Amino acid sequence: MGLFKWFSRKKGDRDSPALIQGSGEFLDGKKDTLTSADIDPEGAEKYAGYERAMTLKKAGKLSEAAELLLKSCNPPSIYKGHYRELFKIWRQFNRDDLKVNRYQEVVDRVMTMIRLDKEMIQEMLRYWSIQQNRKLPLDYFDNDRNLLVGDAKALKRAAEALGQNDNVRVSADLIKRFAETKKV
Repeated sequence: MGLFKWFSRKKGDRDSPALIQGSGEFLDGKKDTLTSADIDPEGAEKYAGYERAMTLKKAGKLSEAAELLLKSCNPPSIYKGHYRELFKIWRQFNRDDLKVNRYQEVVDRVMTMIRLDKEMIQEMLRYWSIQQNRKLPLDYFDNDRNLLVGDAKALKRAAEALGQNDNVRVSADLIKRFAETKKV
C-alpha cells in the first residue's frame, strides 16, 4: 500500500493486516511516539540481533557472533550488512582452517556463502521490484554482493586439496566472473 493510499484510506480500513499494532495505537492517540519497532518489528528485531553480534565480535566471540548473524540471514533479507559481517567472520575461520588443513570446513563454508549471497540478491531484487513497482534487471544489485575473489581462491585451494573437481569448477567460474567485472 502506498503512503498516499494509506493516509487516504477510510477509517474502517484501519484493521488491515498491513497496519502493525503499535502504529495503530499511535494513530488512535494511545501512544505519543512512533518507533521503528512499531512500523517494522521484524526489522527492529534483526537489527537488535545485529547489534548483539557486533558486541560479541568485539569481545572476540566470533562463533557466537556468526551464529546470530546466520540466523538473521534466514529467511533471506535485504540487510546486506548482516551478510557482510558474517562473511568477514567466516573469512577469518577460512584462513585459520586452511592453515591447519581443515579443507572440508572451508569448502562447506564458502559454498554456504555463495548460496547466502545469491539468496540475498534474489530477495533484494524481489523487495525493491515491489517498492519501485517495476521489474529490475538481474544484475541490478551485482555491486552489492558480499563475495570476494579471496573466497573463490580459498574454495579453489580447499577443493583442489580434497580432489573435489565440481567445487574447483565453481571456484574457477567465480574467479572468471570477478575478472570480467573488473574489466568493465
